[in-house]
Amino acid sequence: MCPTFRRPHTVSERRARRERRGGGGRGPGGDGGDPGEDGAYAVDRPTDDDRAQADPRNLQKMSRFVSSFARKSGSYLHPQTEITEFLVIGLAKHIDEVGRPLCPCNFYVDKAEEATRSTWICPCEEMQRWKYCH
Repeated sequence: MCPTFRRPHTVSERRARRERRGGGGRGPGGDGGDPGEDGAYAVDRPTDDDRAQADPRNLQKMSRFVSSFARKSGSYLHPQTEITEFLVIGLAKHIDEVGRPLCPCNFYVDKAEEATRSTWICPCEEMQRWKYCH
C-alpha cells in the first residue's frame, strides 16, 4: 500500500490531519468527533420539532417512567441528558405508532411484530441485565 494513503491511527495523527484540512467538524473545538476537554462528545439538543414527533402526554409519561425506573431499579441513565431526552422522545413515538415503548436504539423491520414480544420493550433486557440505559 502506498504510504500516501495510509490512514492515521492515533488521535494526534487524526487531529493533525484535520487541522491541515481546516477542521470543519461538529465536535467540541471543531475537530469532528474527538471528545472535548471534559471528555464528552458534542450532542445535538432536542428541538421542539423533535418533541413534536410524539404526543405530549406520552412524552410526559415516558419521562416519568424512565426517571422512576432508574431510581427504583438502581439503573443509570446516560450522563448526557440530551441523549436521555432523545431516548424518551423515541419511546413516546413508538407508543404512538405501535402502542408499546420499543427501545428506540434498535432498528426494527416490523415494529408491530416486535411490539408483540417483550425483548425490546422498555426496560429492555439489556437494561435490566446491565443496569445502564444507552
